[in-house]
Amino acid sequence: MAKKKIYDIPWVEKYRPKSIKDMAIPTAKLNRHKVSLVEELPKFINNFFNQKEMINKKNQEIRTFNRNCLEKEKKKKIELPQEKAAILLEGQPGIGKTSIVYALANDLNMEVIETNASDTRTRDALESKLKETAKSKGIMDFISETKKKIILIDEVDGIYGTKDRGAVPTIIDLSKNTQFPIILCANEYKLNLQSLYNSIPRYEVNPLSKDEVYKIINRILKKENVENIIQEDLELIINKNEGDLRGILNDLQALSQISNESPDERKKIIMSLHRDTTKEIFSIVRDLFQSVNTLNEARTLTNKSDVDYNFLYKWINENLPTFIQNKEDLSTAFEYLSIADEIFGRIKKNMQWSLLPYFYDLFAGGVALTRKGNISKGYRTVNFPRYSTSSSFSLNTAEKSLIEKIQEKYPISQSEIFRDFLPFLKIITESSRRNLKNLSDWLDLNAKEKNLLKKTQTSKK
Repeated sequence: MAKKKIYDIPWVEKYRPKSIKDMAIPTAKLNRHKVSLVEELPKFINNFFNQKEMINKKNQEIRTFNRNCLEKEKKKKIELPQEKAAILLEGQPGIGKTSIVYALANDLNMEVIETNASDTRTRDALESKLKETAKSKGIMDFISETKKKIILIDEVDGIYGTKDRGAVPTIIDLSKNTQFPIILCANEYKLNLQSLYNSIPRYEVNPLSKDEVYKIINRILKKENVENIIQEDLELIINKNEGDLRGILNDLQALSQISNESPDERKKIIMSLHRDTTKEIFSIVRDLFQSVNTLNEARTLTNKSDVDYNFLYKWINENLPTFIQNKEDLSTAFEYLSIADEIFGRIKKNMQWSLLPYFYDLFAGGVALTRKGNISKGYRTVNFPRYSTSSSFSLNTAEKSLIEKIQEKYPISQSEIFRDFLPFLKIITESSRRNLKNLSDWLDLNAKEKNLLKKTQTSKK
């Protein structure tokens, strides 16, 4: 049995390496040749500052010269070649690209200025976030001895490189004039980022080997005094996450919270988890019970989450007694859950996904607001839900597959699919069989997936 653990700090943060020497460094390739990131990254940083210092001195001389000469005699300022100003680390999520940058910065006593490119996807947003940082040292740098900086732009592949948004040209422009080295991270190769690939070195970073992953997780499990995770659990978690160390640690931390489940139940729990779900779910549960004050706030919280709706229901159900201790309030909360359960039964039986917003409002908003203003203060342990293999809340294979195919076409959350997308499909398919066929062909649906739309199509009839 594992010792009782308080889920206070996510393991991915708690065990984030502070130094390069503490890391298992993934292998990488540059122009198809194997390279060492331990050697390449410090060399890139040191070369940048050495060359930038020389260029800044020369440009100061050029500015002095230009102020005292004729227009036709003026010299152009010198720019650091882009391939010396920025580099790109490309590899699947969770393999340690960002951790490497922060560990390197810590070793070199530097500060990391980070932005997520998929969140700042327009030229204006990127320039607002980074332009002044990249081009100027700032007043405080001249007043006192401050740390040098590394500019980290994460998830560059999330900006798609569309010309109308201008994000990629902005990054390229920044690299021409930056006073600090730029490290970009991407999860995958994108053809529409070709202009970026042509401008700066692209390092292809590989996942860690299974042996390295085992060493890391066994060390963490030992430090956390976790003894209830068996070899079969580890194998399943590692294989499921396909090299995503962040996902592996999140799954392990979640699994360390449970006990006494059968092998089948443990397998089901492991397969129900996905990347960053556990970290997000703990935060959502606490916020629902300790921060939410209105139904709209509860809706906003669940709307922005990509956590499986039935998964979230179970967490709320499990943690009611922890956050609602007044007996009358607790009784009311369970009554809301009971009604939500009844509504969900109708949704599953008749494919009436338009009822899903009411399900959310009852189990999330209604339950959270039963406190009658008495919000639980201080830290509360969030417990992992007890599972049953016979639970009717799990999506079947066809439903999961349909969701995945929709998400291949549109990058939207599962909750948005059920709340907005499936009801829309019902409208356009119920009018004619041709629409159903065209939609099926477009999504490349198999017979079972198509049958789900037929059920949706006939649910109102």
